[in-house]
Amino acid sequence: MRERLLVVDDDDSVRGIYQSHFTGAGFEVQSAASLKEAAERLAGGPFDAVIADVCLTEDVGSEGLAIAAYLRHLRHAPPVVVLTAYGLPDRAEAAARLGVDAFLHKPVSLVWLEGLLRARIEDHRRGPAAEAIAAAV
Repeated sequence: MRERLLVVDDDDSVRGIYQSHFTGAGFEVQSAASLKEAAERLAGGPFDAVIADVCLTEDVGSEGLAIAAYLRHLRHAPPVVVLTAYGLPDRAEAAARLGVDAFLHKPVSLVWLEGLLRARIEDHRRGPAAEAIAAAV
């Protein structure tokens, strides 16, 4: 069974690169360029993991955190990785409070990110105890 991955980024080229890499790695990938599109994709069924850019618009600048907050309220919330090109401490702190699985600074090695996602998906499938151990490591 292929893992379902949602990639949320406002940059077409970034979405294309992630789509190409993760599809080639065996994931079923859907993408979204905005908070609205992400909500539509999430309403269409569960995902095994979500990668979200923090800034999807210049006006708000924290949509990726809004996606993480929404997902954390789901009964079976998937692992969430939030990416940013801007390492503002308040966003990192907000991500930590939301319990995101990783808050990473761009650029990120896609091979490394793939390994991280696979590990978090496996932890998630094993249950809360495994997730707590992985988070502590």
